[in-house]
Amino acid sequence: MWGFLGFLRVAAALPLPVMHALGGGIGRALYHLAASRRRVTQLNIRQAFPHFDDAQVAALSKAAFVSLGISLFELGLAWWAPRARLQRLCKLNGFEHIEKAQREGQPILLLTGHFTALDLGGILLAMYLPLQAVYKRAHNPLFNHFMHHYRNKHLQHAYPNTETRAFMKNLKNGLATWYAPDQDFAQHDAVFTPFLGGMASTLTSTARMAKMAGAVTLPFYPKRLDGGKGYELVILPPLDNFPVGETDADAARVNQAIEQMVYANPQQYAWFHKRFKNQPDGRPSLYARGGEC
Repeated sequence: MWGFLGFLRVAAALPLPVMHALGGGIGRALYHLAASRRRVTQLNIRQAFPHFDDAQVAALSKAAFVSLGISLFELGLAWWAPRARLQRLCKLNGFEHIEKAQREGQPILLLTGHFTALDLGGILLAMYLPLQAVYKRAHNPLFNHFMHHYRNKHLQHAYPNTETRAFMKNLKNGLATWYAPDQDFAQHDAVFTPFLGGMASTLTSTARMAKMAGAVTLPFYPKRLDGGKGYELVILPPLDNFPVGETDADAARVNQAIEQMVYANPQQYAWFHKRFKNQPDGRPSLYARGGEC
């Protein structure tokens, strides 16, 4: 892990097109080497795009792994690149939705998904908007330490998702909060709702946070531009009439908002996560069905 982090620190100085080229090569190698995650990726894509033939599934799977490889370099870029360099690489799309919420004195809940440019996107946005993030702890203690340190360095705060009271206090006091609930947390405060062609265990906390803080919920995702030309931060219009106070409907609305972002930028979504591992009524997970893809 020390060697990996040292490599990222050195690579952060490379030109962006070189990072993308090297990362793409690593991603293509991972596609062939990581058979288990390739299978998960292809099963997720088949479910989300039932009209795709085998060639289309393979093409999007390979693109997702290329994106994953590039994201390794982007982690170093996010943590160690000078802010002036990052600002030159960044363009904003939809920032007027944030400005409107600020004028009206509304707390802002930024709803996002696990795109591969996750860390970089949050740190880029923090250059324009005071921001806190909520995250799930990494399994590796050393990596988790670095992740926590550099997120706290560039954001106002970065809290593990267990420290609810702290980040909710800040959200109520008007600090914009970055939140990505699109992972399978089993049945912990979750309901099963449709997502990307299947049924996904979906956290109910997004709606509760928005209601408790009186926050406007703005979907947001980072988009890597082709040819090493930089990044676009896409902020979509707020979710109207959210939350409505009905648990299943609010959870479905969250999934629909994330789906919209995924279908707009599928090559850069993290398809490798076992999002459909837990299923309602004890049904087998998506990953237990069928053979190799």
